[in-house]
Formats: sequence, structure tokens, C-alpha cells
Amino acid sequence: MAKAQFLSGLVLGLSAPPGDEPACDAAVTEPVVAELGPAPVRWAVALARQAMGEVLPNIPEERRMPLASRLAPAIENMVLELLLTLGGRARTFSLNAGEVAITAYLAGEGISYERIVEGLRIVRRVCTGALLDEAEALLPASRRAPVTRELTEVVNAFFDKTTDAITVEHLGQSRRLLARRLADQRGVIRSLLDGESVDAAAAGRVLEKDLTAHHLGLVAWLGKPASRAGARPEDARHLLEKGLHSAAVALHAADLLSVEADATTLWAWATSPRPLDAGALTMACVDGATGVRLAVGRSARGPAGFRRTHLAALDARRAALRSHPSEPVTRYDEVALISLSSTDSERAAWFVTEELGALAAPDRATADLRATLLAYLDRGSSLVRAAEALHVHRNTVVYRLRRAEELLGRTAAERTLETHLALRLAVAGHPS
Repeated sequence: MAKAQFLSGLVLGLSAPPGDEPACDAAVTEPVVAELGPAPVRWAVALARQAMGEVLPNIPEERRMPLASRLAPAIENMVLELLLTLGGRARTFSLNAGEVAITAYLAGEGISYERIVEGLRIVRRVCTGALLDEAEALLPASRRAPVTRELTEVVNAFFDKTTDAITVEHLGQSRRLLARRLADQRGVIRSLLDGESVDAAAAGRVLEKDLTAHHLGLVAWLGKPASRAGARPEDARHLLEKGLHSAAVALHAADLLSVEADATTLWAWATSPRPLDAGALTMACVDGATGVRLAVGRSARGPAGFRRTHLAALDARRAALRSHPSEPVTRYDEVALISLSSTDSERAAWFVTEELGALAAPDRATADLRATLLAYLDRGSSLVRAAEALHVHRNTVVYRLRRAEELLGRTAAERTLETHLALRLAVAGHPS
């Protein structure tokens, strides 16, 4: 008997007792029953269940149940296709609708193609072993080698082509999903930065971040020497992502959310349950020789804080480009005064709130404390001159200054310039 005839006869002779119902739809199984008969189909169903039992332990436990209902018919369909191929039907290796659907599902679930290939190897091993057992039971030892070799080659070729087709489809699906996810993320980020009202929970799911937590905005861009060297877009992206990774490590934050602003600029956000310390980002965090520069906002909370810290980072970048173009890291806290010269009333109000803290409260008593501290700073930190200007006793000034410092959380001698400007802005009509 010729090897091809033997393989065809082997398939037709496969037999299994009635067992569980097929996982595939009747539209899949009935044509195979018509071509090969019911016994080989029952054999394929039983073998697919065996293969499924070996594949499932390789899937994380929390994902097994939802995946099992989709994998079972996919594996069964594959075994039926293999039997048809062994029976002489030539298969075109464009995936059928079911294979496309399961591949799209696996890509959507974030199952890597390496894990899928590992699953296909398991199915191949189970099928090869079972078919070789059937062949060896039918053939004498003297005739076994060439036929089993042919059988193994056909099975391997089938799974090689199937694996190639599924890998290509999975990569394509993954690219499409990634592009859609990035587009969705860009849409949510744009809404947040435009100050639109968003559902924090829904937006957080798209961004894969807790929007109610604390955020720290960063802008990473390529200055010299990278821009001068004309870095390719892929090289630029790699350098920027490397710089942001270093920032994430310094901040003890998980992976940063980032979007591309242009070919040499990334916007990014670190998110944490606790306020993030922008001071942790020092020059040592970035390899200045690469040309990567970082501008850092100020930690802020919630969806509004997501926008606020980003705008602060943009202000820091503008200030860096004007005054410190070669500094690897520029923090908003260091350049707030410079950036205020070109910002609007909203940012001025933020500055007042962030610098004065509880001293920015709108009540009359706190306003009197602000007026006292401003008079004191206006007059070179002189208690006597401040008391004269306010027409109050020196002890009153001392008492009010002590209360103002308690609300500030620092002494009047600390951050004097920032405190003075914030008080001036508050008086000028930029309350918090």
C-alpha cells in the first residue's frame, strides 16, 4: 500500500466509542462526517479533549474558564482539519472564520503569540503521538519506518503552516488593537487636558491608571546633541523612553503613561496612591549625553490634577528652553516664577494655592493674615515698619505672622520670593 493511501486509510479507520458532544458547531462537523464518517470525527473530538486538558494548565487559573469555552472548539476544529489533510484534502492556509475569531480574542485578552505557539506545540505533540500509535498498531515493524516518517512530516507541515498563519494573524490583530487602544487613550487624554468633565472610572480603564490618585506630569524631549545629530524617529523614541524609565525608577512609580507629542517629544504621567516627589528627579536620573531633557510638573491629584501637572510640566519646559536649554532636568518648582510671566490667571490661581496652602483660604481672618505677611515682606521683614503700615501693635504683627507661618507650614524666611509673589497675586485678584 502506498504511503498516501495508507494515511488516507488510517484516517478512515480511526474509531472511538460515542462520547461527549462535539464542541464545534454542526456546520463544522457535518461536512467532515460526510467525508470521513462519524467514527473518525468521534476520534478527533476525544483527542481534542485530551489536548485541551494539556493546554489548560499552561493558562493562568483566572483566565481558564472564559478561555476554555473558546479554545475547545478551536482545537477540535484544528484536529478535524488535520484529519482532512491526512485524508488527502489539500488545505489553503488562510485561516477560517473560527480561527480568525479565536486569534482575535486571544490578542484582545493580551495572550502573547509565544504562549499561543506553545499551545500549538502541545496540540501537535498530542496529535502526533496518537496518530503514530494508531499507525504502529496497524503496521508490522518492517514497514513502519517510512510510513511513520511520512505521517510525521505531514503533521509537522500542517502545524508549521497553521502556526505561521496564526502568528501573522495574531500580530496583525495585536497591531490593530494597539492602534485602537492608543487612539482611545489619546482621546481621553485630550479630553482631560481640555478640561472636559470625564467619568474618572471609565477614563481610568482606558488609560489603565487610577485617575483619582496623584499624578506627576513630565515632558521628555531631545535637545542637543541628539537633535543636532538628526536622530531617526525610532532612535529618538528609544532614547526618550529610556529617559522616562529612569524617571519612573527614581520616582518609585510603575510604568509611566506616555503619548507622543511629536517626533522628538513625549508627554508622560507618573501615577501613585501617594503624592509624588518631583525633587527625586535630579540630573543623575537622566544621561545628559544622550540629549534627553526632562521637564517636571508638580504632584497633583485626580482628573483635574492630571491636567494641572501636565500644564505645569509644559511651563517648566518653556522656562527650560528660555533659560536652561542644556539642563537635563527642569522642575516646575524651580522655574514657577519664570513661567508665570507667560501664563494665565488659572495658572496664577494654582500658584497661589500651591504656595500659600491653607493661607490661601478666602475668609476674612485669613485675608488679614495674608495682608500682614505681605506688609512684613514688603518692608524687608521689619516688624516695626509692618506694624506702622498696618496701624496695629507690634505684638499683633508677631501673633499674625506666627499664625500665617502655621498655615503656610514653613517660616516666612523660607521660599520668600515665591511666598511674596503668591501674596501679591492673591491681593491682585487671583484667589485660589
